[in-house]
Amino acid sequence: MKGFDLLPRLYLEIGQSSLKMLDGDDGLELSLDRQENGRLTPACRERLLSSLRVFLKKQSWRPRRRAYCAIGARGVSLRRVTLPACSKEELQRLLLLQIEREFPLSPDELAWGYQQLSQKHPTTNGNPAAQDLLVVAVKKEVLQEYAEILSACGVTPIFTLAALARTSLCAQAPSSFAVLELGRKQSELISFEKGVPSAIRILPWGGDNITRALEKSLEVNHVQAEELKLQFDRGQSSNVEPREKIQAAVDSELNALAATIQANWLGQKLYLSGRSTRLNDLAPRLASAIRGKTECERINVSPGEGCSAAILGLKRTCEDTASGQPLILHLNSAKETEFAARPMQWKLAALAALLLFGLFSLRYAEAFIQKPRLSRKIAQVKSYREKLPKIDRELSFLQYLKTNQPPYLNPIFVLANSAPPGTRIESLSMNRRGDFSFRAGMRDSQQVVDFRSKLIDSGLFSTLSVEEQTPTPDRQKIVVRIIGQWKQLSELPPTAIPPPSSGRDATSREIDRPRSRRSTSAPASEPPVDVPGATQPSISQPTRVSADSSIPSPGPSQPKE
Repeated sequence: MKGFDLLPRLYLEIGQSSLKMLDGDDGLELSLDRQENGRLTPACRERLLSSLRVFLKKQSWRPRRRAYCAIGARGVSLRRVTLPACSKEELQRLLLLQIEREFPLSPDELAWGYQQLSQKHPTTNGNPAAQDLLVVAVKKEVLQEYAEILSACGVTPIFTLAALARTSLCAQAPSSFAVLELGRKQSELISFEKGVPSAIRILPWGGDNITRALEKSLEVNHVQAEELKLQFDRGQSSNVEPREKIQAAVDSELNALAATIQANWLGQKLYLSGRSTRLNDLAPRLASAIRGKTECERINVSPGEGCSAAILGLKRTCEDTASGQPLILHLNSAKETEFAARPMQWKLAALAALLLFGLFSLRYAEAFIQKPRLSRKIAQVKSYREKLPKIDRELSFLQYLKTNQPPYLNPIFVLANSAPPGTRIESLSMNRRGDFSFRAGMRDSQQVVDFRSKLIDSGLFSTLSVEEQTPTPDRQKIVVRIIGQWKQLSELPPTAIPPPSSGRDATSREIDRPRSRRSTSAPASEPPVDVPGATQPSISQPTRVSADSSIPSPGPSQPKE
């Protein structure tokens, strides 16, 4: 129920001919059409539903608001009962038995509520202590109709008695007083004895009685009589003769009302409320008509649509925490009321069990909650993995190429570093089996010897021989042809081939070294070195470099050479 308190409350007064609502500063007044049995007509129900929905601006996402509804006194029974002092649970059972005894209908057919009075009877002569209660009941079907309409508009109705709500506006009320609500066709009178409600009555007198009296006295229609009554209320009637007739008609009706009041109540003070109380000098005239010590006082109500004495009194009672809650009429059946009155200790046990279950399930709840998401991720990974290229086979193929490719660059690198300056390469032939043939032109035989020595010192070649060494026709150079075979990579020592980064420096050092050696030890006119089995070509061959670098197709086994 605390959730409702966070929202602004609604206040309603449901009368015989009108419905008034107050929502904050906004008010609404709707007329009611009833059937002969007192129920609303179908057309009136539909009009109420549409008007209330527009006024309340019902939205599905908003929580239901609490509406305090003050109902009229028609069909309401008020009883003051005395019961033994007991607990709240026992009090409910005793009240059900007392209601069956006091009222003509069973508690299941009634909407009833009670309020504990301040008077308490102490224990005397061995009798148990007693307590006084005020019980208010009305037929359930009367309130059920209003409850269905308000529930369809998105509010939760809470019913109370309008006559009791008006009493909160009575300032400095004596011990014996009454509150009279003057309506249009009827009036409600609730009397108090020693500050406790004693009786509630419906009086067959209303503002229309004065209008009909003016019609007969002045011989005018209903509209003209109503206009004359308003002029008399405002003091605007200047004609003396009609004014005297109007005053005589009003006094006659007030005398009839005073007689009705005296037949139902005699007390110290009478509070008046309703729109008819605005009639000029109504309170003092009614007090003089009662002809007693009764004092009449008008309850001042702020003007505005939806503002009435019942609504403003109900609002004051609900908002004033010191005054307590108003008397609530419950629509629950007797069994539901008895069950609600039983101790709700099982709720604490259920809450404790729920907390224990949550404590133990938190450890495993994450696995069950995250399982669908994890399954989706695994399925996505599998699907992505199936779409990946088959890189394992391609990687093995590339690794085979890397480990089985012929080392063509190594012999060429050694030949380039070992060749003396001025060497002109005419042909170079190599194959992947390691055989190579080198033909070039050099300056003299000493360069040939140095070149061959460098090739042998490199450790790259397993066999190396000079097949041909022939001077050129002008005797300026020597054409040499060298054949041999290099070693496999697995047979080479780690320092057989210098790193490529230092190749230029190594080449320049190797080029300079033979030159200095030749200048000191070998003369320029040294005859060529005779190599057994060498032949001298007639003309020099053009430069030609070829390499047998065919690569076998990939496969599980090494292809045959």
